[in-house]
Amino acid sequence: MAGLAAGVLVGIVGAWTILITPGLLAVLAAQVPLSDQQLGYVAAWDINAMALTIGISTFLLPRWDWRLCVAAGLSLIFLGNVATAFSASYGAVAAARAIAGMGEGIAVGFAFAAFGRAANPDRAFAIYLVTGALSGALALLYLPTLQERFGTQALFMVNGAFALIAAAGLRWFPHGRVAADDPRATAQVKKRLAVLSLLGVFFYFGAISAMWSYAERIGQSSGLDADQIARGLAFGTFAGMAGAALAGLTPRRFGRVWPLAMSGAVSVISFRMLDGHLAPTIFIVAMILLLFAWNYAQPLLSGVCSDADPKGRVVCAMGSIQTFGMGFGPAAVALTLGSGSFSIAIWGSCAVLAASLLIVIAGIRTSS
Repeated sequence: MAGLAAGVLVGIVGAWTILITPGLLAVLAAQVPLSDQQLGYVAAWDINAMALTIGISTFLLPRWDWRLCVAAGLSLIFLGNVATAFSASYGAVAAARAIAGMGEGIAVGFAFAAFGRAANPDRAFAIYLVTGALSGALALLYLPTLQERFGTQALFMVNGAFALIAAAGLRWFPHGRVAADDPRATAQVKKRLAVLSLLGVFFYFGAISAMWSYAERIGQSSGLDADQIARGLAFGTFAGMAGAALAGLTPRRFGRVWPLAMSGAVSVISFRMLDGHLAPTIFIVAMILLLFAWNYAQPLLSGVCSDADPKGRVVCAMGSIQTFGMGFGPAAVALTLGSGSFSIAIWGSCAVLAASLLIVIAGIRTSS
């Protein structure tokens, strides 16, 4: 239990940028005068740096002590957030977030590998997501108030302090060694399932990130004030907690195909609700549906990747692939904003998300 708790804390610190992306972009916009396009590119720098080091972590898993690697990652998160606090230009902010992103990737990669080796990976990921959703919801709810009271620099310094707190619990984090007589030592990768699931994960998270990253800006474009937007994001994140919990409680006999298909339908509905002029209630409902479906699907997708390789390499690679997708999403949206409308991005996200889950389902079908 202590090992799981340490893994959850490391995973949340690593994924913090993704958990609060809309709020983070709002804080950055208050600190440095950035356009919507520049904000999207800053998010992409952070998230793509994260994806790169998750990918590197996949190769480090069987070779290096996990605790030492995570300690290095947490150090980068601390340094990147301190640098962000004192950045005053687009270039400086992008560089600082890239440093933080590299550390975030190491933390997430090794945390995912630890969850993938659990006796019940779906449940381990669900616990992580519930805890992350709860902490993210509270952060998004109170960010406007905290920013007004303490300023933007203090918030980034606190983000850095979280990394130091996680480092204090590394003595309980798994070391990563596998005994010679452990069945996982000789386990083989199911290549077709691995390829299709990772491909689907990339496009799924790209579509989700396209909407999640710009949720605050979409609300603002409809004239919603900061408190209304914060409530929508916070309520949505609480709904995400419920979605992750439901995924952990879903009986295994139901499989993963129909649950994934239903989550996809709910996601598309939530995307379409964001098109056009939004009333506060519509924005809140859209956020609730989006975060519920996203967090319901995540443990299922992680379970599929865990099935592809019991050693945890594919699920660690999933962390990299999904993070590249998360970085691709806001960058892709930024390219469509020349008209000043989010409609193209919304329709495109609907199509990409539906296609992504069809790819994953095809992988499940062919491997069963």
